[in-house]
Amino acid sequence: MKSTLRIALVLGLALSARAASATDEHSFGLDLTLHGGLDKYDAVGLKNGLSGLDLSSKQQLKDASQHLGATAVLRLSALELGGILEIGRPGKSDATTVIGALGGAGVDFASLRLEGLVELAGHRYGSVLKDSRIVSQSSKDVWLASVGIRPGLSYRPADSMWIFGVYGFARWDVTSKNVSVTLAGGGNGDYKIGGSQYGAGLRVGFSI
Repeated sequence: MKSTLRIALVLGLALSARAASATDEHSFGLDLTLHGGLDKYDAVGLKNGLSGLDLSSKQQLKDASQHLGATAVLRLSALELGGILEIGRPGKSDATTVIGALGGAGVDFASLRLEGLVELAGHRYGSVLKDSRIVSQSSKDVWLASVGIRPGLSYRPADSMWIFGVYGFARWDVTSKNVSVTLAGGGNGDYKIGGSQYGAGLRVGFSI
């Protein structure tokens, strides 16, 4: 019985040391990843001259859309610091851009890492309501300040530099702007840009 306990204790210590070694190995480094997924906005408010128009969800940025981006995150044990570049609604006239800083914490569970990041960014909106049948002239770009959260789970195979992960995010514009437009039928109108965006996706990259 005592021999069995000793063997079990030795094996337990050996496994604990191996797990700790693996955790230490994954706790420090630089993660460079590409990501992409689906999202949805609630960021356009129709005002004077536009509130009575019958606009589609797509024209108001309320349809489901795609985003593509890249992140660089420095892992310092539990602390994580980095940056993000992301393009929303790629290829469309109302595409958006996010450029920002990331910071938060991560915890390792063997080859898995659970992350919780906060995002502080500049959020650019492209030309919303770009429809010559409705609007003849409008501002092209609007930059706003935004904050967000990005929880995620990543997997790093043993003895590999590759990273595979999933993530979710929610982003809120902390500023907004009224945009004036010239209506195609004559007269002027206004809409408010600024609101929220949320989504989820997949990421892949490598660690150095």
